[in-house]
Amino acid sequence: MNFTRRLATALLASMMLAVQPASSQQKISPYLQGLLTKHHTTAAPQDNSAGARLAAPNSQKRLKALLKLTPEASEGELMERYGFSIDQRIGRVLIVSIPLSQVAPLAACDQVLRIEAERPPRPMLDQVPRLIGSDKAATNEGQQLPQAFTGKDVVVGVVDAGFDYVNPFFRDANGTTRVAWAADYLTGTKLTSKAEITTAMHSSDAATMLHGTHVAGIAAGSKVNDINDVEYRGIAFEADIAEGTVNSEITEEGLSSAYSLQAFSDIFAYAEEQGKPCVINYSLGDAQSFANNRQLEEEAIATLLQKPGRALVVAAGNSGSSARLAHKEATMQVAGAGVWFDETEQFGAYFGVELKMKPQQTVSLRLMNSSYRNTTAETKATGQELLQAGQLMLGSYRLSVLQKGQSTDGYDVVYITAGMSSFSSSQRMLISIEGEGDAWIYADPLCAQLEDVQAYDNHSLTEQGFSMTWPAVLDEVIAVGNIAHRLKIVTAADKYASQGKEPTPTDLTPYESTKGEGYLARSSSVGPTLDGRIKPDVCAPGVNIVSAYNNFVNEQTDMAYASWLIGILDTEYEPDYGGYFVTLAQTGTSMSAPAVTGTVALWLQADPTLTTERIKDVIAHSSRQPDSELSYPNNQYGHGEIDVYRGLLYLLGLTDGIAPISMHQPQRATFRLQGRLLTVTTDAAMESRPTGTNAAMESRPTGTTSLEVYTTGGLLVASAKGQTTIDLSKLPSGVYAVQLNTGDRATTGSTLIRL
Repeated sequence: MNFTRRLATALLASMMLAVQPASSQQKISPYLQGLLTKHHTTAAPQDNSAGARLAAPNSQKRLKALLKLTPEASEGELMERYGFSIDQRIGRVLIVSIPLSQVAPLAACDQVLRIEAERPPRPMLDQVPRLIGSDKAATNEGQQLPQAFTGKDVVVGVVDAGFDYVNPFFRDANGTTRVAWAADYLTGTKLTSKAEITTAMHSSDAATMLHGTHVAGIAAGSKVNDINDVEYRGIAFEADIAEGTVNSEITEEGLSSAYSLQAFSDIFAYAEEQGKPCVINYSLGDAQSFANNRQLEEEAIATLLQKPGRALVVAAGNSGSSARLAHKEATMQVAGAGVWFDETEQFGAYFGVELKMKPQQTVSLRLMNSSYRNTTAETKATGQELLQAGQLMLGSYRLSVLQKGQSTDGYDVVYITAGMSSFSSSQRMLISIEGEGDAWIYADPLCAQLEDVQAYDNHSLTEQGFSMTWPAVLDEVIAVGNIAHRLKIVTAADKYASQGKEPTPTDLTPYESTKGEGYLARSSSVGPTLDGRIKPDVCAPGVNIVSAYNNFVNEQTDMAYASWLIGILDTEYEPDYGGYFVTLAQTGTSMSAPAVTGTVALWLQADPTLTTERIKDVIAHSSRQPDSELSYPNNQYGHGEIDVYRGLLYLLGLTDGIAPISMHQPQRATFRLQGRLLTVTTDAAMESRPTGTNAAMESRPTGTTSLEVYTTGGLLVASAKGQTTIDLSKLPSGVYAVQLNTGDRATTGSTLIRL
């Protein structure tokens, strides 16, 4: 079929939109325009008088969208005329529910500046099912949580999918749920009491989704044990939990990214009503773009985060250091790149690229074999033709073409995708752009990556990086990458969770870590952003992380995850909730982000007035720098790996104020307060190791133990030598730093206590 015929077919589907005035079309975001075409809504009426409305197919179908009006607009009159309701106000951005049939007429009104709804972000976890937790967040390997800071009087919000409200990970010592507030945006239900939440038991998508349960367990899970006495505990384990259910799988029901924004606003408002600071975790993301089509979302997020005591933590994505960008320079007549399909990668079988080009340039797409020698299908169009087309045919594949507007430097931006149609590892796509001037190809991080093709001139132009997702790219949020601390974990079936196969000595090591344990996971998305800024901001453990499992998944979903079970919780059989609760392991920035969310909750407990800017300052001054060959911040680690304890010391002014205080907590010592009596216990096996030559810090010399207690101002107020207990009953209430010295590296260090 020639291009003219294909174009005619595409125009037939988008006929209604084509008659809109250009000015009104430009007010509607591209994703929303696509929804209008899909549901055959009508064009804007020429009569804007009150009551003017055109009937249309699907006229009762409603959509959640963002709307911005002129300052002098009459909201009440517009609401009556176009049938929309206002669900939320965030500054001048309105979250509205509107019939699809009225979007185009509303956009034509001169009182409307913009109406926007974009593709919902997706969960940021790897394809291989593993659950969430972390050596820091769950088992606390190498780092005890500060005793004085547990998230108490802080709200930890989680906006995600698949929540189990009654899981033991979210219960207090009395068995009462710690989920204090929940909203299900798929059903429009809000649960504002613990009784309602306990009765509901789970979110409406719990039969097929479990991501949110896992994420919440890392950020704020209560202390639990499995039947083998392995202890798990989230970072902010005494925080109040607020959960907002959104789900990118349900776009047919009118879901858009506006739901996530409403969830952010609702959770922050709930925390404000309670008089508590709040940090929200968002382990979902979408592709960044050369065209800014999320203007209202970004304005609203910036508005929400202007208040102190609020933070938004976002997963960076799992597209790793793959090639995402190719730049055709102006001096090149023809240039491009290949698209490498890999069915074993999370999104590697899907095609989606964004082109930044001029109307007179020509793009060609060739479907080829893996060696780029045989062409099985080809299509070609100018930039101008792409802007007018709704779809292209490439052999048997139907490609959707979405005009995304213009970049800030005046180029047209077009997105081409095969949707959910997948390609095999034996296939490749060659993309070439011809014509004078610069042009760019950007591979959607939620689709297959680019690769160099040596057989064609100027087709080896790919650049590593640029794989960060939205909204992690925003300056206002804290973007989190993934560090690999646990390259292997054995399941209950005595298999490695990473593959569900028999254990092998090198299981996933080359894939999961760039340089080995303690370094960046290869799957972790990296910067820079498309406009050249450094991202992520910080990293945290995110490989083979253990945490809560949604106990309400259906049999089919349960079977899909059965190979990655880690253990059974040490709780009695609970028939009301489906029996025994279990844990799983997963990998991804979905897992590292909540470790940072929980950390920020502890910092907010120390200072409820923290702003995002101040939080990033703490991150910059306290993070561990894993790779000494790099300068920081950088586009792999940001400022490095989050350090809960050093951050607290920095916040409390203890890093410089008290010289004897160690900047780390001892790995094998536990501090316990019973009333005002402080007791320290250490690992007996560590204490009894024989002393070797020149090993002064390898074992504890007898009688050298000392405890020193300092105020946050640096004043020594109590001490004890040769003892592991100290009476603090004469000290006033407050936060104190305790230094333990044993002569043993593993049991020497400091902690914080609150009297």
